[in-house]
Amino acid sequence: MFFYHDGVHNASSLMAPPQDELNLHDAWVELHQQHGMQLDVCIAAALRRGLMSETEAQRHGKQAFNITPPFELTGLGQLLELQQRSDRFITFA
Repeated sequence: MFFYHDGVHNASSLMAPPQDELNLHDAWVELHQQHGMQLDVCIAAALRRGLMSETEAQRHGKQAFNITPPFELTGLGQLLELQQRSDRFITFA
């Protein structure tokens, strides 16, 4: 799974929806745990929207971070590699 554009918000560990709504972050983590699915997040899109891992927060001099494992920041090269290994490419807008 590769999250980009506004889809990177799914990786935010600070997501706190109302109790009667689905917590998408937790749902993706559960999918990862059940199926071992990679959860790659476009680093450029994430940083542009204020989402970053602990490593990126340190690199940019920020005191907080909101992307934690199993989500991993990667580049567009990872998306291209995933496309080449797949028989389908589906996007959600």
